[in-house]
Amino acid sequence: MPNESLTFNGIRKEWLYIERGRTKPPFAALTRNILTVPGYPGGYLSSTEIRPLKINQPVGFRIEDDQDALNKKDELAEWLVTNEPVSLEFDDEPGRIYYAVVENAIDDFEKMATLRRGTITFVCPGPYAYGPERTYTFPSDYVSVTNEGTHEAKPIFELEVLTPVTFAMIQNQHDEYMMIGKPADDDVSVIDAKQLIYQLTSTDLSNWISRPRDVNSSFVDPTVGGVSDGTYTHDGTGVIVNNYGTPFTERGGYGPSIYRELPSSIQDFEMEAIFDTRTDLLEENFRMEVYLFDEGMKNIGKIGIRDRFAEFHNRSGLARAGEYVDESTRYVIGRANYDYNNLGKSSMFIFRWKREGQRFTFYVAEIVNGKHVNTLTRTFTDRTNQWTGKIKYVQLFIRSWKGRNPPYLARFNDLKIYELTQATQDETPYIAYPGDIITFDHKDEEMLLNGENVMRLKDFGARFFELQKGTNELVVHPSNAFNVSMTYRETFK
Repeated sequence: MPNESLTFNGIRKEWLYIERGRTKPPFAALTRNILTVPGYPGGYLSSTEIRPLKINQPVGFRIEDDQDALNKKDELAEWLVTNEPVSLEFDDEPGRIYYAVVENAIDDFEKMATLRRGTITFVCPGPYAYGPERTYTFPSDYVSVTNEGTHEAKPIFELEVLTPVTFAMIQNQHDEYMMIGKPADDDVSVIDAKQLIYQLTSTDLSNWISRPRDVNSSFVDPTVGGVSDGTYTHDGTGVIVNNYGTPFTERGGYGPSIYRELPSSIQDFEMEAIFDTRTDLLEENFRMEVYLFDEGMKNIGKIGIRDRFAEFHNRSGLARAGEYVDESTRYVIGRANYDYNNLGKSSMFIFRWKREGQRFTFYVAEIVNGKHVNTLTRTFTDRTNQWTGKIKYVQLFIRSWKGRNPPYLARFNDLKIYELTQATQDETPYIAYPGDIITFDHKDEEMLLNGENVMRLKDFGARFFELQKGTNELVVHPSNAFNVSMTYRETFK
C-alpha cells in the first residue's frame, strides 16, 4: 500500500510522504476582546478575532543519493514557496481543502533534504477547511438549498439573461439581497437605450469591400503601413487574414483592409470589439484596428491592439479620436498608458468605444477566464465638434511586418455597433439583454456583467450575503428572466 502524501497547489510529489505527528488545533484560535467598565463586574464581549490556522506536518523523503538530495531541495523550494495562499489537501482528510502558504525558510528545505525528513509548517490565513465545489442549478425562481457545512458559505451566482431586464436581484429569507439596476415604477416607461445596429457574422463578410492597394493614407494611418492586396476569411470563430498580400518595398508594415456601410447613420453610438491574439514567436509583430467614418468618409477615430516589438510578446492598446496627425495627437490610449510585455503568447482584449454628444469614452481590458483585468478607461471631449458627424462606415485593418512571420492569430472574434438614446427622468433603461451573463460573486465581492465589473450599478441597500448553515431560501427577481446557477464550497470550522 503506498504511503499517504499531500497535494499542494494542485501538485503531488511521489517521493514525499506524510508521517504521523501532525499538529493542528481542532478549530482556529479565537481571541476575545473584552471591554471592562469601572464599577461593573467582569466585562462586555466587544469583538472576537479569528486567528490564522497553523498546521505542522512531519514528512519523509525517498532519496537516492546526495545529488538527488540537492535536487529535491531545489524542487521543494520551487514547489512550496508561493506568493498567495493555494490549495492544500491531505490524503487522510478526504474531501477537505485548506488554503495555505508555507512558513519554512529555504534553509529548512536544505536540512530536510539532508536528513531525509522534516516538518513543513503551513499557515492558513483563511482558518477554515472547505469541501469540494458544489454547483446547484435553480429549477425555478424560488429554491431551498441546504448548506451542510459547519460554517457559513460564500456563494457565486451566475444569471444567464433570457429577456431584457432593468434589474437583477437575488434575496434570501433574512431579507438580505443583492441587486444591480432598478425596477421600473408603474408610472415609468422602460426604454431600450442601446439598440444593436450591426454585428459582424460569418455570412456578412461578403458585404465588406476591399480597399485598393493605392488607398489614400487618410483611411489607414501612414505610420502603420500600407494596405495590401491580401484577403480576409471567417474561421468559424471570427474574422482573420488568410492572405496578407504582397509586401511593399518602401514600407515595413502591410496587410489587407476591408470596410462596409452600416445599415443606418448613427449619432450617439457604442462599438464593442473583441481582439483575439497569439504570437508563438517573438518576431511575430502585428497591428489590428477598427476605424469609423462619418457620412462624408471623415475619420471619426480608431481603436486597436498591436505588438510593437520583435523582442517581446508585446500588447499595446490604441484609441484615438479623429483622423491621424502624428503618433500622439488625440491618442487617449497608447503605449504611454496601456503597454504590456508580460502577458504571454496568447491574450484576448475587449475594446469599447462610446460617443455621446461631444464626449468620447474608450474602455479596454484583457479578458482572462471570462473576467476583465488590466482595465483602462479614458475620455476625450470634442469641444469644436470636428468629429461629431453621424457614423456611416466601419473599417477593419490587420497588418503583418515584412520579412517576419505573420502572427499565429490576430482575429476579430466579435464586432457590435449600437445606437444610443438617452433615458429621460420618466424612463428606466435596460441594463442587460438576452445572452448576457450577470455574476454575483459573494466570495470575492464582485458584481460582473459579461466579465466586466459593474459595482456602479449596485443598489444602495444591496449586500454580499452568505449561505447560512442549514436551510437557505432564495428567490430571484424579475421572474422568468434568467437561467440561474450557484456554486459554493461547504465550509468547516
